[in-house]
Amino acid sequence: MMESLKEKVVAWIRKDLSSDGQLDWAAYNNSLVMVRMEGTDFRLSGEWVPDGWHVFLQVHEGELRLTVNGERLGFDSPVYVDFLRNRKWANVTLAGKYRTSFIVMEQHFFMETTLPIRNKIAEGMEQFAKHPFTSVNADEDRDLSRLEEMMFSTLSANSHLFCRELIQALACAWQYELWNIFFHRQQDVRSTINPHWNDVISQFFYLAHTYCREQHRVSWYAAQLGVSADALSADLKRLHGKTASAMLEELLAAEAKVCLHNPALSVQDVAEMQHFSDQSAFGKFFKRHCGISPAVFKKRHIEENNS
Repeated sequence: MMESLKEKVVAWIRKDLSSDGQLDWAAYNNSLVMVRMEGTDFRLSGEWVPDGWHVFLQVHEGELRLTVNGERLGFDSPVYVDFLRNRKWANVTLAGKYRTSFIVMEQHFFMETTLPIRNKIAEGMEQFAKHPFTSVNADEDRDLSRLEEMMFSTLSANSHLFCRELIQALACAWQYELWNIFFHRQQDVRSTINPHWNDVISQFFYLAHTYCREQHRVSWYAAQLGVSADALSADLKRLHGKTASAMLEELLAAEAKVCLHNPALSVQDVAEMQHFSDQSAFGKFFKRHCGISPAVFKKRHIEENNS
């Protein structure tokens, strides 16, 4: 049975809370948990949460220090951090008097929640992936705090007839606000890579998020971009540590999981939606990436929702 997200996250954070620290949390099933904290001096220790959970941090007060891939960084508040899975995070520290919120989403829930956004932000993903931190001003922090408060109140009540849909809508609005801030910041930032390849990579992300269900071959994307498949994969590998093929397969697997969560869709339906030759080919692909068959994955999701 899947480990409880809320118990794991709350225990992970609470153990490092100082004597004057205060912690409040709310959660929606095993899909999303918010932890609000305030106090003086905090350092997160122990193992990072598993890859299946997406971690965000919004620091409203205090100084943030952390280590990313061995590099020590520091930020004044307010600041937002998206703990991307392709980085190694350590020594997350809040120095002095702090007030902050952790928001942790189960990865499939996050992908489903942000589905309306991803095509719109594709052009910024490449730049954000290199520096997943966004400093915000007082007005922006106030707007984000309002959305966080609405999410927390909804999670705490957990009695709305459309609780899942409302929480996803609020989380999506929160992400829209963050990306709006990020894109405004980027207007004054010059790219450090060749402008031609900057455009190619941005367009690849857009095409991949738009067409990954229909187009599985790197050669198709390369043809749309007017570059060779080898050159495209080489540049993606250099910038992001993954080839075009690996990125496409990750996106396809993530989209498959979102579709399999839909009770109205059968495994055969999902295989057809994702343009596999047949259900068997889809099953082999899914098991290779996820370790279990799509039928078992779907069954477990139904059992977890009914428990």
